[in-house]
Amino acid sequence: MKKNFLVPIVLVACTALFVMFEPSYGWELKSFLTRGVPPESASSTVIENEGLKAELAKLTNVSSQFPDKPTNYLRAMVYSRYPMNFKNEFLIDIGKNEGVSAGKAVMFGGILIGKIEKTFDDTALVETVFDSRFQTPVRIGAEGIDALFKGGSLPQVGLITLKSATANGDIIYSASPDFPYALAMGELGDAKVSQDQLFREAPANFAYDINGIKTVLVAK
Repeated sequence: MKKNFLVPIVLVACTALFVMFEPSYGWELKSFLTRGVPPESASSTVIENEGLKAELAKLTNVSSQFPDKPTNYLRAMVYSRYPMNFKNEFLIDIGKNEGVSAGKAVMFGGILIGKIEKTFDDTALVETVFDSRFQTPVRIGAEGIDALFKGGSLPQVGLITLKSATANGDIIYSASPDFPYALAMGELGDAKVSQDQLFREAPANFAYDINGIKTVLVAK
């Protein structure tokens, strides 16, 4: 009976030591205390820890936007535009000193979202696809139908030939020598005949919120 009475006291004391000691000693103590724990319990602990890590990753929204291994691109953070939240342009934290030059493609999640408009020593101004000055030749869908992307608050894809077979949801991708070929830009909306009756045009739809982007890649 006396031996059984001492067991809870020993466990409490060990727990207190685990909290008070340096992390390295704590891990050794934890290893000692978990000896003999059934494999099922150890497995459950691992699964629970992995779940916590996944939740932490969701909360770390900036780092989650970083690609794992970007190649031929420079990573950049987007400066806050709050409270104005302009969609047509934003400032990034790299510039001439990092090798950024005007006209280079700016991407987010593999999608072309704009280009470098101006460069400064340590910053650069990005002109997004929501700027009315932004225009670039594109192609549409698996057939590679030629068209012209026109930026603005509601970007449009125009100069689509009347005979071309496009469909709602077709991918719009870059076809200009100014950018890497075939960068996705968005999806085609419902196409209608233009006012001059010579071409068709359609809105461009996007799967991202430009004001929610906090980090981008800039082509070297």
